[in-house]
Amino acid sequence: MTSPYAATRERLRQLDERWRDLPLRTRLTSAAVLAATITVVAVVAVAYVAVRHELRGQIDKDLRQQVADVRLSISVGADGKPTVSLLNRPDEPLGYIQVFDSLGQTATTNGIPVVPVTAQDLSVLTTRRTWWRDATINQTHVRLLTTRSRVPAIGVMVAAPLAGVDNQLHTLRVAFFVLILAGLALTVLVAWGAVRRTLRPVQSLTETAEEIAETRDLTLRIESAGNDELGRLAASFNTMLDALERSLAQQRQLVVDASHELRTPLASLRTNVEVLNDLDRLSADQRKALLAGIVSQLEELTGLVADVVELARGDAPESTFEEIAWDEVVDRAIERARRHWPGVTFRSHTSPVVVRGVVGRLERAVANMLDNAGKFSPSGSAVEVELTPAGVFTVADRGPGVPDDALPHVFDRFFRADEARSMPGSGLGLAIVKQVVDGLGGTIELHNRPDGGAIATMTLPVVERAEPETAVPLPVEQTLFQ
Repeated sequence: MTSPYAATRERLRQLDERWRDLPLRTRLTSAAVLAATITVVAVVAVAYVAVRHELRGQIDKDLRQQVADVRLSISVGADGKPTVSLLNRPDEPLGYIQVFDSLGQTATTNGIPVVPVTAQDLSVLTTRRTWWRDATINQTHVRLLTTRSRVPAIGVMVAAPLAGVDNQLHTLRVAFFVLILAGLALTVLVAWGAVRRTLRPVQSLTETAEEIAETRDLTLRIESAGNDELGRLAASFNTMLDALERSLAQQRQLVVDASHELRTPLASLRTNVEVLNDLDRLSADQRKALLAGIVSQLEELTGLVADVVELARGDAPESTFEEIAWDEVVDRAIERARRHWPGVTFRSHTSPVVVRGVVGRLERAVANMLDNAGKFSPSGSAVEVELTPAGVFTVADRGPGVPDDALPHVFDRFFRADEARSMPGSGLGLAIVKQVVDGLGGTIELHNRPDGGAIATMTLPVVERAEPETAVPLPVEQTLFQ
């Protein structure tokens, strides 16, 4: 059997679900109207009670005054029992005064008792308190006061009509009721209009989101809605759409560029594979050259696919960042570059530097910068590499440099200057470096050296480390590039 508590909780849960299913505009309007209703009713109730207390308080004051003015006459009847009678009448025509003894026997100024004496009335003879109540005398609503007189064992009942007070209170109740209805009607209109105007950006946001989901059109935007929370929400939504639109455009461009770049090595690879059908007609040198070409084209395709995948990964979230000893990353990358480019000398000067990022991506960016310098450096030349304590990583080569008209585009995806098209590569190396550096909050620049060659400069935010108190200042060293 379900307990009343569980049943009540279930009903409340169902009501809460129904409430949540209502439109937001309806819920906000209802909440505003309910709050206004409670406020108006509370104010009206307090005002009504205060006015009623004031009006009836004046009646009570008059009754106390009448009790003080009562004059009694005591006489002895034929049976030897004392008889009490009233010597005065109330000033008001509808007023009423009645006395009674401990047995409940009454006497009035006109000799007609009309108010029955109750047990509460008799109790005032043994106590010093008074007894207030409302009663009806001759079909007239009166306020009745019962108290003990100055004569022992004699009580006095004084009444005053409440018709005037009742009429005033009735008029006040009608006025307050009309006021409540008018206030609620005005509250509904104002709340509905305010909620409708306030939620207009939310409605626009909902409609825009639904239209985007249906049409896949990321060019849609929400109109500005001010500087409040909803306005900032609309602005944030528009910013998100801008980022999505740029990301989608970049992805489409990446696919187009990648498909274009893949055509040439694929076509060359297909041609070489077709030549394998006539492998018996080729000499040993021709077969060796053909297989070497196939391997080279496969390596080029592998590198291209790896670069495209790296670019497609986007920026790494900050939650994956860790502190990295950048100088160690540079040292490892230089060792690999020396093995990959044996004809080029790599001279390095690195200082201990700690940055925050993803180790694998930072290694890839540094390796791409060194490979780019090694690829364009003539055999026997030197590449100078420097990492300063300020987080500035510089790679300088002695190659042909970059044409001035190509400098603004060197970090674009798949961009290759005309002079570099005959060399291996996909045109994605520096684009990957740019993406990694932007994700780490740094900068990357490339410019030509006055005496020949190019200088690539990467700058990243450095993690500040507290120096020990006994640390000895390091001597100022002259940089490699001035």
